[in-house]
Amino acid sequence: MREPVMEGRGYYNEHSELQGRSAEESDAVLLCALDAIALPSGTLTIADFGSSQGHNSMRQMARAIDRLRERLGQPRDVIVMHTDLPRCDFTSLFVMLEEAPDSYRRGRENLFSAAVGRSFYERLLPAESLCLGWSAFALHWMSALPVTLSNHIWPMFATPEEGIALARQAAADWRNFLQNRARELTPGGQLVMVVGAIDEAGATGLEPMMDLAKRILETLVSEGKLEPQAFAAMTIPSRPRPRAEFTAPFDQGELPDLKLEELVIAPTPNAAMLRWQKTADAAQFASVITGFFIAAFGPSLFGDDGALRDLFASRFAASIAMAPADVARPLVTATIRVSKSVR
Repeated sequence: MREPVMEGRGYYNEHSELQGRSAEESDAVLLCALDAIALPSGTLTIADFGSSQGHNSMRQMARAIDRLRERLGQPRDVIVMHTDLPRCDFTSLFVMLEEAPDSYRRGRENLFSAAVGRSFYERLLPAESLCLGWSAFALHWMSALPVTLSNHIWPMFATPEEGIALARQAAADWRNFLQNRARELTPGGQLVMVVGAIDEAGATGLEPMMDLAKRILETLVSEGKLEPQAFAAMTIPSRPRPRAEFTAPFDQGELPDLKLEELVIAPTPNAAMLRWQKTADAAQFASVITGFFIAAFGPSLFGDDGALRDLFASRFAASIAMAPADVARPLVTATIRVSKSVR
């Protein structure tokens, strides 16, 4: 399995509008968490789990810093820890922090930023040091790929046997993430997470897009432009979860220090789709959706093969422009708030 990092050199920042717009739907939940935190003494530590290149966390980190300081009535020191896998494009993250107009560092003093290059399925921070954890569009990525799919690239189309193995891995990842955060959170600390999810009808919103990607890859194999063995190895290691899987560790008593405060699974706005419905600009819609797909899933499918990635992208965009309605769907997301008990 290729390490599931996002497309580098700032590309993900430039092509993650869909994730950013969906994450905005969590604003009310984030505010509730900020008002519920039992403020610890000393430095306030906030973590951005699965930060990628930072674009979709700037506004949430700024809101968190300002609200916590407002509650304190003084500008206490705050450190923001950005965590992602070792091969994440941390350079683009730190350039954005220093140069972006909407960087949470602008106009704020006594503020520090750092990064941890390890999986968030492991312990990352000292015990009881974290008052707020935030994660957007990261926790559906698996730490390992237990099977390579036999008939598709997208785990939602796994065979029943493959689906069992994937569900087992996803359950272990979710449990590990929460157990490690339980150790890191201060008493009264909070987690807010926006995660790819499965609705009651069994949909994620990405199925038509993934079917189109599979058909294009099959065409490239038939044309001799993609080796059959390479295509057979392509599985995107991302698995959205249904409600029962999110609640399972809490229902089973595996997290005695944590409480599931809120869980909402719903379709969230697809910014590209809404714009296309207003403008009827199919080419623009195709460009945005292709950028989204390559930024998020390209590294898992194509690795460093830029020529294959670009060939796929051109075919993908052309197909979408011809029939935009076929892939225009909202993204199904789960917005989750978890608290740690106060002793």
